Order: sequence, then C-alpha cells, then structure tokens
Amino acid sequence: MQTETDQNLQTLLHILPPGPRIAIIGSTAFWHPDSEQTCQLLGQALASIPGLVLLTGGVSGIGEACGRSFYQRRQQLQMPPQVFHILPQGMAAWDYGQTLHAGNDMQERRAVLARMAPLYIVIEGGPATADEVQIALSNGALVIPVARSGACARDAYAQISKPAIVTADLWAVLGDDAASVEQTVAAVMGMVAGFLQLQVN
Repeated sequence: MQTETDQNLQTLLHILPPGPRIAIIGSTAFWHPDSEQTCQLLGQALASIPGLVLLTGGVSGIGEACGRSFYQRRQQLQMPPQVFHILPQGMAAWDYGQTLHAGNDMQERRAVLARMAPLYIVIEGGPATADEVQIALSNGALVIPVARSGACARDAYAQISKPAIVTADLWAVLGDDAASVEQTVAAVMGMVAGFLQLQVN
C-alpha cells in the first residue's frame, strides 16, 4: 500500500518534464561570505546543461539564489526554464519557475523532496537540510556537499565517503577553505558532468 509520501512523490514526478534532475538544498540565509556568489555561479553553470531539471525547497537563501540564477540564465539562453520549487500545500507560489506542492508541512515536504532527484547539492544548511541529506542518501542519491560553506554541508562531507564516481582531486576541493568560488563551482560541475555521463552510459 502506498503511503501519502509515495503518492505525493509519484504525482510530482509525473508533472516534471523528462530529463536529469538535480536538487539544491541548504540554508534559508547566507552565513558564509562566499555562499551567495557560489549559488549564483553554480546556477548559471547548471543552466547550460541541456534538459536539466532543477529542484529547490522553495525557500529563500541557498535555494532561491541558485534557482533564480539558473532561471535567469535559462532565459538568456532561450531554453525552457525547468526550475521547480517544492513547498507544502497552501504556500504561495514563487515569482519565477513553477511551484509544486507536497505534504502539509515542511517535514512532510522534505520527505518528498529528498526522494525526487538522484543528485543533491548541499550548501550550508541546518537540521532540516541534514534530514534531507539522510533521506537522500538512504534512497541511493549522490550527495555533493560543498563543505567549505560550513554547517550541514561540512558535517555531511565528514560523514560521507568519497563516491566512487568522483575523483579525489574534485572531492578535495569541496573541503578546501582556500579554494576560490570559481574553483569550488568547477569542482561541483565536474562531479555533475561525471554523474550525468554515467547515467547516459
């Protein structure tokens, strides 16, 4: 018998367009001085991947910065926006992208969002993000924690063993406090490219 979470998940997956899915999760405010720029550059870079579907948790901070940057770059490239925000029932839609609803509160929404993508990128984040990370990992998703952003991302980086498909050099950059924003984003994109190539093959 399907649970309500399973039903919500299947409903949303049927709504989403075909194509690889990546979710951005993290803090609702910026704590690290580089996080906003990291999100903006990452959103722009992800937007260049044809057919990519970007998912956010529909909150301010990390999700909005990356999602809005992705959306704006897609408009410039004249590509379908394909950014979707997942929020509990009754919450207002965002002014960009498409807002979808699942669950009656944030906890129920997290249980759905954390099962919607095969790849999650984590920047900063608190207990709620940590909950999403654990659910995503338990469902076999690849989690890319930008450890240098601190908070949940740093904790996750310490707890997760380097995935087999990720090179040691790229993985090391995620935790390098001396790495530039550009180097960090390039490392994340290298992992994303490797993962997507694996899906194709």
